[in-house]
Amino acid sequence: MKGIRILLVDDREIVRRGVQDMLEEEKDMEIVGDCSSVEEALLQVETLSPNIVLTDIEMSGIDGIEATRRLCQKGTPPVIILTLHEDCLAEALEAGAVGYLLKDIKCQELVQAVRRVYHGELVIDERLMSPPQVEEGESEYLPPGGSGSGTLVKDAELIIPPPVDAAWLLRFVYQVEETLGATIVQQVGAWDKGTAITILLRRVTPLMDILDKLEKMTEVEKVEKEPLARSAFSGYSKKLWLLPRSSINLNKRIRVTLKETSMDKQELVTVPD
Repeated sequence: MKGIRILLVDDREIVRRGVQDMLEEEKDMEIVGDCSSVEEALLQVETLSPNIVLTDIEMSGIDGIEATRRLCQKGTPPVIILTLHEDCLAEALEAGAVGYLLKDIKCQELVQAVRRVYHGELVIDERLMSPPQVEEGESEYLPPGGSGSGTLVKDAELIIPPPVDAAWLLRFVYQVEETLGATIVQQVGAWDKGTAITILLRRVTPLMDILDKLEKMTEVEKVEKEPLARSAFSGYSKKLWLLPRSSINLNKRIRVTLKETSMDKQELVTVPD
């Protein structure tokens, strides 16, 4: 049996047929259904049990972004957006998409992208990824697909080990949003027992860029990457989700040790309403 079961969603029949002919040549891929509308796709997902949904954005009725959001809320298969639009990447990722590709992608690039998403990777058309700005004296980033510093991240968990002053922790949390261009979607734990902070980045960012910015923060002593298997907070009962949990696909865990400080050395933290 073919392992990758794909549901196609596009209101243009010629596009669906072209993608189907392209992907079904692969021994490990099968098109289990094709739909001309999101409403039809939402029904077919229940009956056909695909493990990849490949959808356009612009369709009559419900669009592909809203479809992605609804599918992710149901916990259905990962969604790849295949579109002509270059300006909806951030919106698609926030909705829960794990792939974003342009329709003029080459055949083998599409095939490899589908396989990568099937195996749990986040895949973005490299033409949409602007090269990071490198200041004089800084090391360059490896390109996407390279090792280590080339890793792209859209969300992460920051582990803050105890002990840490509560006001210092509050200052750090506020600065994370501003420095990384991120939204705090979950905070678990307490200042005296350790804290785990889940962040959703407003744009896909190289991991090395995130680590570098964290290391330069006033409050930070040391930054280390941690394996995803390790988390002291996974069973914590008090969780505050500011976004639907299904839209978050955690792909990195970072241990951040804050500097020891006394209250008389701290600046007053003002958090906007």
